[in-house]
Amino acid sequence: MEHADLSNQLKALQRERLQIVVHNRQYFARKQHTLTERAQHREMRERVYKIRAELYSLRERTAA
Repeated sequence: MEHADLSNQLKALQRERLQIVVHNRQYFARKQHTLTERAQHREMRERVYKIRAELYSLRERTAA
């Protein structure tokens, strides 16, 4: 994988992670949530796990 591709992928994952951070702050600032908001929050939490897996995979590929 080229350095530019790796850099772009890392930047995209970082941007997405920051969007999730903002969502979490807004979500936890309120006590009541609609079913839709709860479902969206669960989806974002699952996405965090996928981002972690992608980062681990990238690290393993670059270490080899």
